Amino acid sequence: MTKVNKELEKIYEDDVREKTNADWNDKKVVAEIDKNDKKRKKRVEEIIAEGGLKFAADYHHAALIFQHADTTADYKKANELAKKGMEMGDERSKWLYAATMDRWLVSQGKLQKYGTQFKKNKKGEWEIGPVDPTITDDERARFNVPSLLEALARFKEKYRFD
Repeated sequence: MTKVNKELEKIYEDDVREKTNADWNDKKVVAEIDKNDKKRKKRVEEIIAEGGLKFAADYHHAALIFQHADTTADYKKANELAKKGMEMGDERSKWLYAATMDRWLVSQGKLQKYGTQFKKNKKGEWEIGPVDPTITDDERARFNVPSLLEALARFKEKYRFD
């Protein structure tokens, strides 16, 4: 039996389910997701304050919720939580650590390291945001991040962007 905070796991699963099936071109859907993200983050903050993070998966679950928040401080918190999950042995937290680091850096106007953050260019096409050229695909692989060549294709497939 996997040790996990069941409420936190449900919050995490709800987040993933909502985003996986979302029509990202529908402004009402996106607004509803944003509203739900704020509710989820508020509850996770309460769970953290109550000492509810005990297992590696708990840190992973909480990190994802903060990753989907909207401030630089939230992204930093997400990165700290993912790092703790990774250090406690949660393999999924490796990729989340890289993604939260990238989002935190981008939110500060810096180059991302791993290539996990995407943006639309002037033509309205999705592309990887600017990446620190000193980071290699071998370094990305340490955190279960695909090569830059693979990353954009996976992103478009996951969110059904053409």
